[in-house]
Amino acid sequence: MILNETTDIVRRIYRGGLANITVERLVVGVFFAGVRLSNGCGGISYTPTSEIHRRHRTACPRQEATPPRLKGTPVSHVLNSADDSPLFSTVKIAVLNALSEPLISRGRYKWIDDRDALDMIEPESMGAVGMVGAFGPFLARFRETDVHDIRVIEMRKDNLSNEDKKLYVPSRHAGRVLPHCDTVIITGASIANGTIDRLLDFVRPGATVVVVGPTASFLPDALFDRHVNVVCGVRVTNPDKAIDMISEGLAAYHLFHDCMRKVSLLRPDKEQMP
Repeated sequence: MILNETTDIVRRIYRGGLANITVERLVVGVFFAGVRLSNGCGGISYTPTSEIHRRHRTACPRQEATPPRLKGTPVSHVLNSADDSPLFSTVKIAVLNALSEPLISRGRYKWIDDRDALDMIEPESMGAVGMVGAFGPFLARFRETDVHDIRVIEMRKDNLSNEDKKLYVPSRHAGRVLPHCDTVIITGASIANGTIDRLLDFVRPGATVVVVGPTASFLPDALFDRHVNVVCGVRVTNPDKAIDMISEGLAAYHLFHDCMRKVSLLRPDKEQMP
């Protein structure tokens, strides 16, 4: 799995240093979870609220173990934990993103700052587009181009505007749609809800694949190995301010004003992209 492979890469690069880095601040907000580590780095991840609520509704309170308090915990304990609950997995991704930030900044990858995902693909080359997740701003931009063959794969039709509901495809039909798409854009939320590996398995060889969102801010090696062309994540430039804003229920576009920047990582054979 992508997250397991990425965790192994991070462990290998940090070696024994992970035991000396702890979780100093942590918040799980309505839209995102955020952490600041003792090395000063911050990371965020989409909060899969419906999956978290479903887990708690179906669990028996008397059998459910009290979750550990993570503040002050070494990140090695977080990454090594066998807890695969949606809540803990969300925190683990945020930690992984925070640990990845300084490694990406060392120049291990080709990146472009402050560019939207759609700026990384020429519209005339997109062909049939499959979008996993209803990205309202992307759909608005598509209306200004000649890209008309678009399908939006979503869990709920109500997540699309009335104007875009005609593009809706139920998420259970992803395996029917994605193999026929020339361009596939996948939300980072699919990492948090555990569907990213399955979705990438549906993509046909040769398709252009972009994974986008703050959740996809970890080392991209495992995504590149699965033929993802561009990973559009973020750098958290002010972790404390980001955590404060997340705790007040603010969304990603609010964080971009003060404490977060977009960063697009390019697979090596795609460095010629605009």
